[in-house]
Amino acid sequence: MLGVALVGFGSAGADEPTAVQLRERAIQFHRRAQERTGVLVPMYVYPENIHKNDAWNRLMDVKRRFETVPFWVIVNPASGPGQDVDANYTKAIDRLQGAGCVVLGYVTTSYGKRPIADVQADIDRWRKFYPRTHGIFFDEMIYEDTDAAAGHQVTLNRYAHEQGYWPTVANPGADTPGRYFAADAADVIVIHEADSWPTEAKLKGDYFGGYSDYPPFTRAVLVHSLAKFDPQPLQMVRRYARWVYLTEDPYRPNDPQADNPWDVVSKHLEATCEQLAKP
Repeated sequence: MLGVALVGFGSAGADEPTAVQLRERAIQFHRRAQERTGVLVPMYVYPENIHKNDAWNRLMDVKRRFETVPFWVIVNPASGPGQDVDANYTKAIDRLQGAGCVVLGYVTTSYGKRPIADVQADIDRWRKFYPRTHGIFFDEMIYEDTDAAAGHQVTLNRYAHEQGYWPTVANPGADTPGRYFAADAADVIVIHEADSWPTEAKLKGDYFGGYSDYPPFTRAVLVHSLAKFDPQPLQMVRRYARWVYLTEDPYRPNDPQADNPWDVVSKHLEATCEQLAKP
């Protein structure tokens, strides 16, 4: 299905699709539109002593307990693949796959400030250092509402696809103009990353220049700093986004004690999966 995935679901493309590609795109759309909601886990925990590592083993145990819930797990050795292979990450990726998780390699675009060649070099290193990685997670995606900005991200996304990566997920950390969905800037775009649940109006994206015309499986929601788990807003999110992750870990700007909300496995993970496993 990799070749089909590259066709995309937006209206923009370098070439007009053939009749066969259009047919395959429709078939894939049908299949993906019926997928369960899954978790998108930023696993920014170093996999030391991986066979006995509590955090990593808990993550994989939860996946095995909730086998019908899709798990996409982002790994991040050094704000990217780093400059050398880390054997601990090699084994961690192997074990994630053994548990049934899809593995995404972290790459930052610095909101479009990094040269395209540098981002592409990171993508190449993921393939060289950790060849079992499935997809790419573009963090700090550019989000300016211009053709040039969207084109910048499209170039990176196409390069990742050309190297055989699927899925690609992009996180702007801010509201995303609809043009990024239309242009196939990534297979999935994070439409909300904050310390509270998004409103239903935001999830709909039903406004001029919004993303209401693009399906739930192209959207993700990340929520940090949640002290308590509440199933009701999660059910609302499921109507509009297919990928979600909730954590109690706090983020506070300029606070070194709370500057990374993704460096623990969420205490809400089991409760989240219990809800997502329901019909």
